[in-house]
Amino acid sequence: MLVGIVGFGNMGSAFGEGLKGVAEVVAFDVDKSKSQRALELGIGWASSLDFLVDSSRYILLAVKPKDALGVLQSLRGRLKGKVLVSIVAGLDIKRIEEVAGKEKVIRCMPNLAVIVKKGVIAYVPNELVKDEEEEEFLRTFSHCGSLYKIDESLMDAFTALAGSGPAFAMKFISALCLAGVREGFSYEQAKSITLDTLEGALHILKNLGGHPEEWISKVASPAGTTIEGLKVLEEGSFTGILMECIRKTTQRSKELGSK
Repeated sequence: MLVGIVGFGNMGSAFGEGLKGVAEVVAFDVDKSKSQRALELGIGWASSLDFLVDSSRYILLAVKPKDALGVLQSLRGRLKGKVLVSIVAGLDIKRIEEVAGKEKVIRCMPNLAVIVKKGVIAYVPNELVKDEEEEEFLRTFSHCGSLYKIDESLMDAFTALAGSGPAFAMKFISALCLAGVREGFSYEQAKSITLDTLEGALHILKNLGGHPEEWISKVASPAGTTIEGLKVLEEGSFTGILMECIRKTTQRSKELGSK
């Protein structure tokens, strides 16, 4: 199977690196200087968009939103039998079909962790995508991260939770690191301790399951240190702030998508 990537920026190259071991991958970008990066990664380079489209079974649209409609217009009438996989933010299936024609489309929303093959990727196929094509898509693109099939109405919420989520997680990590420095650790030591602590917590939830609050109760002893810290978080509306953060981010995603 050959996957053609249109747009070889950060996300396009990240997907290329994740896919190259399980599929033939060729890329195209109007910026010809990016061909060197593709060749260094062992990814083929198409001399033209026409060549890429003609030779690919799956076409990954990874251009910037401002360029997407122009590319889709150029693809109109040329996607017969192919599957268009779009990772363009804010561009819904209906709009894609209006511009490119009624073709097989899988809309995706990946996050930053695709660059380390640990991405969290939502996807929505249109009704023209066959079951076997969806299964092939899952087998192939799962090498870039975890895939979640969702209703398209939840795409903005997914963008907030998973798409923007790495930034919120980094902010939390940064705060813990600075807290460690305040207590006397060097920054590097505080960061190492923080990352190992979070990695351990994630392993507990992934491998042992359960609700996070159950594990919190196991750590928080009566009148102990942990419950004192949790009290401070609750007084500062920690949970409410995070919930409002996701709500506002979701609203902003909807606003941008409507423009």
